[in-house]
Amino acid sequence: MERTKEFLRAFTPRRRVVYLLGTLLLGCGIAMNTKTQLGIAPILSVAWNLSELIGIPFSVMSFFYYCFLILLQFLLLRREFEPIQIFQLLASFLTSFFIGVFGRLLPTAESPVGRGAMLLGAILLTGCGIILSVGARFVPNPGDGMASAIARRTGKSLGLSKNILDISSFLLAAALGFVFRGKLMGVGVGTVVTMLLTGRVVALRFDIDALPMEERTDADHRPAREGFASRNPGMMHACGHDAHAAIGLGVARALMALRKELHGT
Repeated sequence: MERTKEFLRAFTPRRRVVYLLGTLLLGCGIAMNTKTQLGIAPILSVAWNLSELIGIPFSVMSFFYYCFLILLQFLLLRREFEPIQIFQLLASFLTSFFIGVFGRLLPTAESPVGRGAMLLGAILLTGCGIILSVGARFVPNPGDGMASAIARRTGKSLGLSKNILDISSFLLAAALGFVFRGKLMGVGVGTVVTMLLTGRVVALRFDIDALPMEERTDADHRPAREGFASRNPGMMHACGHDAHAAIGLGVARALMALRKELHGT
């Protein structure tokens, strides 16, 4: 309980605004993806097919599907499932709400050029939404939370776990379409492109921000003793962020050395 209180205190008004903006962009990107008629993003392709088969709005089914992913996380992690992850329900509601809003506002692309342009816009908005919502350091979107749970349970990398989740979602959505309608539903070239390119937009992130804590000033505290303690009252680098920055610079140096062998943005 105390950890939850500290977490919420650290979730400052600025971070709330950033998180809300990120969720808005994410919902807009997902809704725009549905308007391309080229296939839904993998993680929600199952929700799309279920909404078509059952006859309820995609935004409502997205919320139910997100809740299902949260339940799966709990079943996978059991005691390792942190109570604070229940706030993924809020993330689910906000994302689904914005999917519904933009789903009503955005037109359906009819021409091949319009579909391609809308798909590109959807990928960029989705990527920017993920960057902002992750940067706010609140709870993850249930899809990302599920990928993280798979990684923790299997010991595989987060990237591989995300691929496993995307491919599983793609196959399940395809199966639903063939079984109940005799054709592919909700998946297509746009699904594959979204799966491949969204990861090219979202890359590496290293924290360099501080926490709302008062730093010690006594001689036993090394930063105070050696002159690199916080200069701002009530703020402190207390979460390894100095190490994060050093790691980030090291990774950037390695990437620059290998830039001719790498692809993506």
